[in-house]
Amino acid sequence: MNDPILIIDGFNVLHAVVLVGRDRAGWWQPAAQRRLVERVEQLPPSYPTIWIVFDRRPSTSDVPREGIPEEVTSNDPRLRIAYAPSADDWIVHEVERLAPHHTVTVVTADRPLRDRVRRVGGSLLSPQSLFPTALP
Repeated sequence: MNDPILIIDGFNVLHAVVLVGRDRAGWWQPAAQRRLVERVEQLPPSYPTIWIVFDRRPSTSDVPREGIPEEVTSNDPRLRIAYAPSADDWIVHEVERLAPHHTVTVVTADRPLRDRVRRVGGSLLSPQSLFPTALP
């Protein structure tokens, strides 16, 4: 087996540990996504590859004047950020593709996604296990 890979269900984790007890208005905004990315950047180097996947359906409402949707980025070489029409489908596809050669762990509280990940050979971690303390 090659290096382990961690895949984070972005908006699910935002709801589970970032925005708990807070006003959820604007949960889809880049500012909320940046908060999650910043917290992931602080994780110890247990996973040499970390993906955060956010849902983004093609729409003109999230396109700024320049015509390019704002995407959150990171300078952490371990971290990759993806946007997909269905984060769940993207995650399942990647787990199925990578699981024969890597230990792939998905962070989500989404029960249907958890079941799908198990079926294609992935491991699971709850958002609370990854982030035992509330995000700032």
